Amino acid sequence: MVSYRWSRGDGLDHHQLGQILTRAAGVDEADITDPQSSDRASRIAVADPAVLVELDQWWQMVETRRAGNSTRNPVLGLEKSIRYLTDRLDAATVTPEALGECRRQVTAVDETVTGAEDLPELAHPDAEMLLPRYLEERSRVLALA
Repeated sequence: MVSYRWSRGDGLDHHQLGQILTRAAGVDEADITDPQSSDRASRIAVADPAVLVELDQWWQMVETRRAGNSTRNPVLGLEKSIRYLTDRLDAATVTPEALGECRRQVTAVDETVTGAEDLPELAHPDAEMLLPRYLEERSRVLALA
């Protein structure tokens, strides 16, 4: 459960999980950004029944906060998508194939953002900064269509 929730890329979840795993692992700070470190700390943590209870409470809190929505944090993909679209559209020549790739990217990002519109991640300052940049690149793609 911990690894699954970690893979969803929710900053608040990660912060809270990092605190639990740090206390459980007895280290200065668990590296929650590294999947191997996170898994290692989780294996140490579940050996302690009290920490297992705390992780279960954390899991339930996360599920409640996200209302069961398992969508990956859309903010994580926005920067990459913006860079992808910018690189393709700023090329000397935009081929029909490149334009098709851009359209597919826009469709995928639009679906992800729409599916996650009620999640708190989209109210995060990073999202507020990235969404307008994405919409600019999206407009460029649609203008070429």
